[in-house]
Amino acid sequence: MKKISYILLVIALAAMSCTKMLDVQPTDAISADVAFKDKAGVDKAVTGAYNSLHDAGNYGRNQVIVEDLAADNLAWTGTTREYMQIAENNIAADNAIIDGLWASNYDCINRVNNILFRIANIDMTLSERNTYTGDGLFLRALSHYNLLCYFGGIPVKTKPTLDLGMINQARNSVAEVYTQIIADLLQAETILPATRPLGWASSFSAKALLARVYLAQFQSTGDPAIAVLAKTKADEVINNGGFTLAPAYSDLFNGNTSESIFEVVFDAQNYNRLAQYFFPVSLTGRYEVSPPAAFIQSFQATDTTRFDASITFDEKNLPYGIKYKDYTSGTDRVYVLRLAEMYMIRAEALAYTDGNIEDIRSDINTLRTRAGLPATTATNIPELKLAIENERRHEFAFESQRWSDLVRTKRATTVLGIDEKFTLFPIPLSELQTNNLMTQNPGY
Repeated sequence: MKKISYILLVIALAAMSCTKMLDVQPTDAISADVAFKDKAGVDKAVTGAYNSLHDAGNYGRNQVIVEDLAADNLAWTGTTREYMQIAENNIAADNAIIDGLWASNYDCINRVNNILFRIANIDMTLSERNTYTGDGLFLRALSHYNLLCYFGGIPVKTKPTLDLGMINQARNSVAEVYTQIIADLLQAETILPATRPLGWASSFSAKALLARVYLAQFQSTGDPAIAVLAKTKADEVINNGGFTLAPAYSDLFNGNTSESIFEVVFDAQNYNRLAQYFFPVSLTGRYEVSPPAAFIQSFQATDTTRFDASITFDEKNLPYGIKYKDYTSGTDRVYVLRLAEMYMIRAEALAYTDGNIEDIRSDINTLRTRAGLPATTATNIPELKLAIENERRHEFAFESQRWSDLVRTKRATTVLGIDEKFTLFPIPLSELQTNNLMTQNPGY
């Protein structure tokens, strides 16, 4: 679908809640002014913005799959050739999956921008206005950040696309994208409530995402002051957020919510198809992706807790990911931010700024202890950097982390054996055809 189509759909969708992941209202069904005439309309629009995370191009499927498939935690074992291109790091500009990632994130951004553009004129309490605004800023920051991780400098959008004359927009620099993301999150953390129901962003969700963003910005710039900011935000979440590590690693995927800082909640109407794409054919799945032998063998022999919660085998001894189990209804929760990552962010920020070795070891061992593993054997900074990379690989397998980890630390070329230029995905052909100011990434 061309970018124009997505933009036109967004204008209508931003004004209402979606009841199904693929529901599309005609663009002339309801005007934005009518949809935003009262608080109820704003509430529906905010719900619709959150629902955009359910899309197949977002956490409903491909945001989760692509991170591990483009790296080394998943291999292509299905029939969809677009996944093969991603697995081989040889992606065409017309790859529909990459187009979907781009379109879905900008869909969310445009929904949010419609809300923020109109909310000042709606009668509501200050607390309600702050919460709705904070929701929008968090979602806009998350979407811009996900785009940044895949494509590098991208157009920063802070105004709604109200007509086709607003489609043409040049790319912002990486630094400018970071500036906008951080500004949105700094405001969101001050106006969002400290506690929210699952699936809704809190002030600590904003702090946790800030920690992630600051860590990536530090790795991009090398400025140790930014690493301090990453550590500070991780500290705030760990010490003040009220989150606790799930007692056992498997609890994370069996109903425990104590560690969840922000997650995407699915139900029978707003479902994902992750289990279907991970499950083998013998279990009526598509088996599009599966853990390769090298990843399976990379687990320590004693790391059985995390292995058993992440990978299992069918009757033909074919391995498959098991973190997403609900094949029938697609209601598996998808983590975006959880407490374990804050320990790893703090450890990485310290390791890359020659921090205290025992503090770094302590954060690594917090996760290893939960996994039933002995303390890390790393005793110096180079060893600790690799220990953190390895710990993250196994702790967050199939949770939309691995590709960003390797690109952030500039380890993708070494670990994956790819050219540096392919650490960015191609700008989708549909965007190049409809945005006269867009330029392609090098190598495509």
